[in-house]
Amino acid sequence: MRNLLFALGLLAVVGLSAWRFLAPAPAPRNPLERMKTASPVEIVRTPKPAAVAPIERPAPAEKAAAVRAQMEERFNDLKEEGRRVRQTLLESDPKAAQAYNEVVRRPEYRALLDRRHQIEAAWATAPEHEREGMLNEMNSLRQQGFTLILAEIQRLQSQPPAPAPASGGGPTPTSAPAAAPAAAPAPPVVFQ
Repeated sequence: MRNLLFALGLLAVVGLSAWRFLAPAPAPRNPLERMKTASPVEIVRTPKPAAVAPIERPAPAEKAAAVRAQMEERFNDLKEEGRRVRQTLLESDPKAAQAYNEVVRRPEYRALLDRRHQIEAAWATAPEHEREGMLNEMNSLRQQGFTLILAEIQRLQSQPPAPAPASGGGPTPTSAPAAAPAAAPAPPVVFQ
């Protein structure tokens, strides 16, 4: 047993001394000393850069055509998005159709639609420098229109439901079972 303990102790001492001997020296903490200790012979060799192919830049006409195509796509997206959102809103909320019919009669909504139609008509012949402003105005008009519609939906939903008209003009029987309570109105749709 003593030989085994002696052998383990000897093995530990040899292992510790070998570890100290083979372990790398710690790097100096001072940056200036680190620079001094680096061997001047050690040079990192970097591979030579390969021949770089010249970058082909698009011609100004091609770039202008690409910008114009992007603006056309954005303009069409604004037009279609307005229609899609309005259709989704009308399908999702039963009071949305009623609210939309009431908002369409308002002069401020009609003015927004008229201005939007003017922009759509002028888009094809508009110069390049005016198109960005037209896109921003289209987006603003779309947002204002949605705000009017959503406010009207919220106003309609906050009103108490109108009593149902009696059928046949006669008195309604009082012994009929009570109708189920009306479902709570859906929360207004908010676009961000």
